[in-house]
This record gives sequence, structure tokens and C-alpha cells, in this order.
Amino acid sequence: MEKRFNHKLYVLFGAWTLLTIVAVAAIVLVFRFDTIRTQAEDDAAITVHRILTPLLEREVGDLSDAELASFSEEASRLLGDQVQTIRLWDTDGRLLAATNGRSDIQPDPAALAQAAQGYVQAFRASSLQGDSLVSYAPLAAGAILEVQQDYGPIANSVASSRRLLLLSVTAGVIMLLFLVQGMLWATTHDLKREYERLLYLYHSGQAIRPTLDLTDVLEQVAKDAALYTRAHLGFTTLVEEESADLILTASFEREGNTAAQHHRKIEEWFVRRTAGTGETVIAQQDSLPSRSLLGYELELRSPVFLLCVPIAGRERVIGVVTVVRCGPRAGFNSSEVQMVEEMAGQAAMAVEQAVLFAKMRSYASEVELSYDTTLKVLMAALDTKDAVTHGHSERVSRLTVAVAKEMGVPQEQLVDIERGALLHDVGKIGVPDEVLQKPDSLNEREYEAMQKHPLLAGLMISNVGFLEGAMPILLYHHERFDGTGYPFGLKGEAIPLEARIFAVVDAYDAMTSDRPYRKAMPPEAALLEIERNAGVQFDPLVVEAFTRVIDRMQPVQERAS
Repeated sequence: MEKRFNHKLYVLFGAWTLLTIVAVAAIVLVFRFDTIRTQAEDDAAITVHRILTPLLEREVGDLSDAELASFSEEASRLLGDQVQTIRLWDTDGRLLAATNGRSDIQPDPAALAQAAQGYVQAFRASSLQGDSLVSYAPLAAGAILEVQQDYGPIANSVASSRRLLLLSVTAGVIMLLFLVQGMLWATTHDLKREYERLLYLYHSGQAIRPTLDLTDVLEQVAKDAALYTRAHLGFTTLVEEESADLILTASFEREGNTAAQHHRKIEEWFVRRTAGTGETVIAQQDSLPSRSLLGYELELRSPVFLLCVPIAGRERVIGVVTVVRCGPRAGFNSSEVQMVEEMAGQAAMAVEQAVLFAKMRSYASEVELSYDTTLKVLMAALDTKDAVTHGHSERVSRLTVAVAKEMGVPQEQLVDIERGALLHDVGKIGVPDEVLQKPDSLNEREYEAMQKHPLLAGLMISNVGFLEGAMPILLYHHERFDGTGYPFGLKGEAIPLEARIFAVVDAYDAMTSDRPYRKAMPPEAALLEIERNAGVQFDPLVVEAFTRVIDRMQPVQERAS
């Protein structure tokens, strides 16, 4: 496609150039053709008058009749193949003498007037006898000399000059066309190379810009640098901020089109010098210590040429990109060095961004871990308010996550489900202890107080952004599948899935745990009770998934017991 486009560009430009040059040449020819004719006529007239005037001026004298007769006689002897007629006029246009004896001839008034002022005037005249050149020139006596001469030699001279001019212009047009086309080719060739370089640099930048993984960024830089410079090997090294250690991170072998990721501490002098000085290093050596560098032997011909370019951050060198070529004529030219430097400069922001993202991700993980630890401590402290329910939140959170996995809940939602299960009873902080620890059945007032704890939990957590995903379990874990639950009376799939899962797990843990008003039920009995309430209190699909999880867990529990 690109070659066809270039060919079309050359043809189109060549056609327009040819038309332009030909048009200019045509204008030049038309103008010059006319000036050649005028110049030839003037030259012929001046030449003939330069010859005849000295001869005839002696005969004119004071323009007496005798002298005019002598003039006519002398002029007649001067006639020949070229000079056809000679006449003598006064400045008023009166014929004084002529070689043909005719008296009815009239002069050209404009030419006669110009000649009277001292100029030689000539023009082409046509008659039955053929074309002739008529010219007027002043004589010393105040008379005007008219000479008519054969136009044939003049026409031949004009034609010869025009042919020579035409050949010269044609040759000039051809040379100019080739010159312009050559200049176009040279210009477009340079532009094409620069365009390809910028396009490669653009695509290289596009490949690393959206990447936040540091290793992927450095691997892409090593690959792009090796491919552009046609190097045998490209590798990137990260300079650690605190220790300044050189860590080989990624490499790319062009011949095998293979990329590899590393985490090796290296101490090659050329990489250390580039990292230390922040300057590009170009070196040649007999071999490359590939085993100590890459961890395996790499066959490279001698000599080995190295190009090391720093990846400069805002405050320090954060990495080094190195390309390696081997062979007698494998050195790097200035354009290749410039390109790798631009790649490194372009990669600097992506590398800093990836390093910063890695730090932020590490910090976020630490903060998130501390949040989750805090939640577990908080719920453990809440469980201590009631010795009977001690460990309840931890147990139900693990089992709820297991059932959610069984039902194919996306991995990213499991953390929110675990947090919701841990915090499901946080609203009980607002319920009086005498209600929570009452060994008997609750009266209507006490039951109403207990029913408020989901709403209290929602109010307590509503302003904590990272716990937003836990809200469905906090608010809806006491809703029933048939719509008779609290606090909102939601029914069926209107209840969020995580709340439906937790309702089953919470009921199972409550039935298999001791309470002040009853003893714990055996797991088998609790499971049968849950299955009987499928479609009433619980989602049947959740019950099925829960049963599968419990069936898998029972052999483990039996072995543990």
C-alpha cells in the first residue's frame, strides 16, 4: 500500500511538474521566438545600413538634382541578390531618389519619423514578389535612406536560431524535470525515514503508556530498542532507589524473537557507568559475559558493540536500556543512538509511573490488611460481649466466602462479602446488653429493638467508603425469601445475592451453636432444617450450593475430630 502510494505520488508530482515546466517553457519560447525575429531584422537592417550609408552619403551632398542623379546611379550599382531597392526620402516623406524609378511609393510614416530622430527602423513587408525587409536610417544631409532587402536569409537565420533555442529549452526542460524529481525523491525519502522513525517511536510509546506493570514496561522497551537497531540482544536494568543496585529486569533476543524476565543483580561496567553518569555509553569489547549477565550462555561473534542509554527520571537515573550487536561492522550510527535515547526518554515517565504504582499498590495492600485486621479485632471484641456467640463472626465469614465461590461470585466481590459477614452484627452495639444476653424469649418491645440492628449497622458504616461493598449483608441479612423478613420485607431475588448466601450460613451457625435458651443442634439436623425452609426463608439455589460445601467439609471435620 505504501509503495503504491509513493509511486502514485511520484507520478502525480511528475505530471504536474512536467505540465508546469512545459507551460513556462512555452511562454519563454513564444516570447523568445518573437524577440529572435525582431533581433534578426534589426541586426540585418543595421548591417546593411552600416555598409551602404558610407557609400551613399558621398553622393547625396546638398540634395541637388545632379547629386540626386549621381545617388541614383551609385545606388543602382549596389543592388544585388540581397539588396532589392534603395530610396531616398526627405523628412517630410517626399521621395528624392529611387532605384526603381517609381514615384507613387509612399514611405511608412512612423518608421520615417523615428529615422528622422536618428534611429534605424526595420519591418517586414509582403508583396507579390515575396517578403522583404524594409529599413529606414538617417543620412548626414538630413535625408532618410530606405533599403529593401531579401527576407529569405533573415528568415533562415531566424529559423536556425529558433531551432537552437527549441533544442536548448527542450534539453533544459528534461534536465530540470529530472532534477526536480530527484529532489522530490531525496526529500520524500528523508521524510519517509523520519516518518517511520516517529511512527515507530509513537507505537513504542503507545505500547508502554497504559502499562502499570514495571516488568512489562521494561520488557517492551528492551524489545523495541533491539528491533529498531537490529541488535542481537536488548536488555533493561532497573536502578534501585535506596541501594543503587543494578537489577536486570528484562531481555529480548531478536533472532529467536524471545523475551525473558529476570531479577538478577549485575555489575557490568558499561551499565554501571551509564547509571552513574547519566550519559550514553558506546563501547566495543571482545565478548559479552552472557552467563553472569543473563544466567545462560549466549553465542555472539566477536567483536561485540554495546549501546547503553540511561532512563532518566526527574531526580535520578532509574534504569538503563542496553542493546548489543556483534560482528566487524556492527557499530551504531548517530540516528540509531538518537532513537534509543528518545525511546529511553519516552519510557522514563512510564517507568516512574509503574514504580509509583507498585509502591502505592504495596501501601494500599498494607492499609487494606490493617483495615481487615482492625475489623476482625473489632468483631472479636463485639463477640466477647456475649460468650455464647464468641467466634461467630469469624466462622460465618469463612463459610460465606466458601459458598459464594461455589456459586461463581466474581473474585473481586469476595473481599466485600467477607467484610460484610464479619460486620453483620456491628449494629448490635446499639442494642442493650439485657436484650442481647436475655436467656428467655424476647417480648415485643425487645424484639423491635433487636430488629433495628441492621439499620443501625447501615448508619454506622454508610460513611466508610471502603466498606460500601459490605452494605448488602449488613442491611438485608435478616430478609426472608418469602418476603416476611425485616427490616424492609424484600422478597426473592430482590434480596441481594450476598445477603441470601449469608442468611443461610448465619442460620446454620446459629443452629449448631449453644444458646442460653437451647443447646446446639447436630450439623445434620441443622442442614435438614435449612433444606425444609428452602423457598420459604432461604433461596433454594443458595441452599443447594451450601449443602455441597458442607458435604465437602464434613470429611475434613470428621478427620479433625
